[in-house]
Amino acid sequence: MGYDLITSGYCALDRIIKINASAEVGKTSLITNDNYNEIHYGGCNVNVSVSLAKLGMKSAPILRVGSDYESSGFKDYLEKSGVVRDAILKLNSKKTSSTYLIETKEHDHITLFYQGAMAGELHKPYKDVWFNEAKCALMTVASLSDNMNFLEKVKEHNLPLFLGMKMDSDAFPKSFLKECLENVEVLFTNESEAKCLADIYNLNDFNELINVLPKIKAIITTKGKKGSCALYKENNIVRYVEVETVKIKEVIDTVGSGDAYIAGYIYGYLKNKTIKESMNYGSTLASFVIEGIGSTTNSPTEEDFINRYLYHFSEEN
Repeated sequence: MGYDLITSGYCALDRIIKINASAEVGKTSLITNDNYNEIHYGGCNVNVSVSLAKLGMKSAPILRVGSDYESSGFKDYLEKSGVVRDAILKLNSKKTSSTYLIETKEHDHITLFYQGAMAGELHKPYKDVWFNEAKCALMTVASLSDNMNFLEKVKEHNLPLFLGMKMDSDAFPKSFLKECLENVEVLFTNESEAKCLADIYNLNDFNELINVLPKIKAIITTKGKKGSCALYKENNIVRYVEVETVKIKEVIDTVGSGDAYIAGYIYGYLKNKTIKESMNYGSTLASFVIEGIGSTTNSPTEEDFINRYLYHFSEEN
């Protein structure tokens, strides 16, 4: 069977609602996009899996979907995208999890999420066959019971673990988060998450975290328009590197850009690229996603992806 990546996380039927002013109680905000009720298929592990599939990788998201799996177009979308669907379970008694993403003109988001079939009490034990021949594993936001089972299987099968936690306290309560961090090889954070992690470990400087976690090889911090940076270990020496964003003409929608960055990085990892090269891949893939509405709508083919990567970063290679 064999997968390049096995991944946990919620799926979501996304509806993106753009408003002209911040939502407040007692105040009306105007919706500015005509397609506010159109479904976009997402969820962290779905976004990563779709992007990797379009780049020729075999990525298997572990999902529970509902009775609307076919009628919503979700099944057809995954099939056409080339996503491995071996670990998808359909529950006819439930609906597929859904999200309303309220986006301000500054591209900030309010997220409203319905768990549906992905609710923790509906968890079914994970199968060893999903992990047997996987090359690596990615844990994202899911129910606690799902992620606990995922970590258990990752440890049993000794898989390299990537983690994109998004500081969700339901998915990652403090004790479980620490257990995850003790087993992670590559950690993805943003600046606010980095501060929270420093507080959890009582560190004066977040950079000290790389010397605290036993299996860590790299900590990647995304910084929005300011690009991304990494702390990583090379021959027991801690090194630091920064990567710029890939410049585009217009930002259409930032939903899913962080997941695209993770997918691009994992693509580089699976191609045995350096940490900086993998970060450049992440920046390149994120640039495609923010040029279109929806978290994977504008995900590129491998040819288009590599062409843009070479155009922006060839001088570094």
